[in-house]
Amino acid sequence: MSRNHQFYSEEFKLSVVRDYYASGMTKYACRRKYHLNSDATLLYWLRKYESEKVSLSLQSESSNDNDMANRSKDEFLEENVQLKKRIRDLEKALEFSRMETLARDMMIDKAEKYFDIPIRKKSGAK
Repeated sequence: MSRNHQFYSEEFKLSVVRDYYASGMTKYACRRKYHLNSDATLLYWLRKYESEKVSLSLQSESSNDNDMANRSKDEFLEENVQLKKRIRDLEKALEFSRMETLARDMMIDKAEKYFDIPIRKKSGAK
């Protein structure tokens, strides 16, 4: 009973792992797609390159650079206007939240004075 040992290049291993993470296919489907000899082969590669999962996924997202190169100046200007509007809206929401917090603090201060009881939780309380 002899076994055929297949040797794969590092580049091939990385491309298989990258494709597995990017496509979301099952391990069985990935093994069949790349004609791997055993389940253990793919499992070993996944464990081996697990720490590189983030960098592997970043490499496959480089197609967004091509999309940006094909956009017109008008599209960039429109996106810029939309982003500036979003920033203004978020700044307004933040200011409203700050004012709301200030009003709540003032209300608590007044209630503590009026009812002569501590409302705020002490920092050292458990």
